[in-house]
Amino acid sequence: MKLKTSAIRFVKYLFFKTSLYKHFLPVMKFDMTVAQINLIIENINQIRGDGVILEIGVGGGATSVMINQAIKSQEPKRQYIAIDTFSGFTEEDISYENKFRGKNSQFQFYKSNSKEWFEKTLVAHGIRDAHVIESDCKKVDYSKLGPIAFCLFDVDLYLPTKEILPTLYDNLIPGGVIVVDDCDPSHPIYDGAGQAYREFCDHIGLTPEIAYQKLGVIRKPLN
Repeated sequence: MKLKTSAIRFVKYLFFKTSLYKHFLPVMKFDMTVAQINLIIENINQIRGDGVILEIGVGGGATSVMINQAIKSQEPKRQYIAIDTFSGFTEEDISYENKFRGKNSQFQFYKSNSKEWFEKTLVAHGIRDAHVIESDCKKVDYSKLGPIAFCLFDVDLYLPTKEILPTLYDNLIPGGVIVVDDCDPSHPIYDGAGQAYREFCDHIGLTPEIAYQKLGVIRKPLN
């Protein structure tokens, strides 16, 4: 046993002496700060009433894992539903940004994702009961998903945010919460979601609540 331990330590020693080590460390990559993730988890934990936990736009799944860990501690446990194209932004949404919002980006990010990879990421963290939908979020019938208790909405661009927020709000339970990512108006590319969020707040008479310079919060009144 001592020989085996010494051999493992020697191999790890050589490994960490090379530049390769940083590519193999168990790193979870987040697009959010700890404070932003904590805000999401706190809101999930505080919501009362029946409803699903919805995440629209999941990326590589880092935030999804954290949300599911929060759900595990709840009783009764809520269903988690994820929606993503798993192939990047749609041509329709990109075209709108270019033609009507003056953006010159081709928005090529997230094209390397995969529904299978996302599901395996969840399974690797002990999450086997997620309902994963591969679709343009604008084409989903949200009324069939059941009432929504919480939604993390992270699609970045204006058109899907503009179209879907009213539907999400209609299906949100009293006391439910929607958190819209990328609401920083100073971002040179991803400011569309923030514009749509502010327009929606104005439409329903809600004062915009921007948390940590990025997260737009929508709280549905209990009454």
